[in-house]
Amino acid sequence: MKQKAHRWNMIMGTVVFLALFIAGFWWLKGPSHKVLKIGSYTITQDHLALYENDCRAEVTSYFYNKYQLDPNESGFWETNIQGEVPGEVLKQKAAKRLVRDTVERLKASQYGIPADITLNDIKRSLGEENKKRQSSQGISYGPSQYGLMEYISRTQMEVRDELKGKLIEEKLKPSEDQLKELYASADPSLFDKGCRARIGIYMYYGMKSGEYPEELKKIWSFVEKGFAEEKEPADIIKEINEVSEVKIEYEEAEYDMADLLRDNQEMIWLAEQTRSMEPGQSSGVLDYGPSQGILKVLDKHDYGRAGYEESVTLLRNLWLESAYEEYIKQCMEEYGYSI
Repeated sequence: MKQKAHRWNMIMGTVVFLALFIAGFWWLKGPSHKVLKIGSYTITQDHLALYENDCRAEVTSYFYNKYQLDPNESGFWETNIQGEVPGEVLKQKAAKRLVRDTVERLKASQYGIPADITLNDIKRSLGEENKKRQSSQGISYGPSQYGLMEYISRTQMEVRDELKGKLIEEKLKPSEDQLKELYASADPSLFDKGCRARIGIYMYYGMKSGEYPEELKKIWSFVEKGFAEEKEPADIIKEINEVSEVKIEYEEAEYDMADLLRDNQEMIWLAEQTRSMEPGQSSGVLDYGPSQGILKVLDKHDYGRAGYEESVTLLRNLWLESAYEEYIKQCMEEYGYSI
């Protein structure tokens, strides 16, 4: 009798275990539970989790830089430091980004711009996009296959740009008076047409960034003294190299900001350092990677400031950036969320 009871208990235990296992399996496969409601759309936990994962690096960097809190330490996400908890900050930052992105997509769809809003719709479009890329015989820009968050980021940027394009012609269209007021009050450097310049470069080419011979301080003082005495560059370099083991090189370079190539990092650096300088002025000692040197403006021609008519496109973009942020903020508040 006892053996039968024992066998019955084992059988029932196995049945209960299997039932719980199957229920758990279907629960895991089931839809993610709801966490946010925006208009008539529901945001699910798995959608929010994607954004939390995407914000992790930013949050860990913030706590490390501000509090020297090591994200690899046990309990990092639950640590309360000066009223801030990494896990809570992560949730807030991810939720804010997700709400903003969803509101942008909602507004875009209201203006007739195709925009997926729910995660299921986004996943469906991602599958179609990746299938198209896999079978495409033509040129496809970007990766051969998109990951989910990568696809969300790309389409978000496209939706935002299209929405801005609609708004600048309709709801957020600035008047000419508003643009002229912006032109008068904005940072003058925004309308700088640049210059053409010839630069003298006195440079010590080091081997490791931040590690320079102590003797360099004396050498740079000697170079600046040579400027004051109006010595020729060749004479300055010759005198230095005759008495010092630390060798300095001199060369001249010209740049024209009207046709400066974006990938020419050296010329861009030269222009940034010398744009506001006048002929005859020198830069003082500057670090450039493992190198260190002094720049002197030998010759310069300014192109002046762009007039209002030339700047209308730039002014419209400046106006839109500010007006768009305020617009999205208002839209979020209408849905019951605030930035």
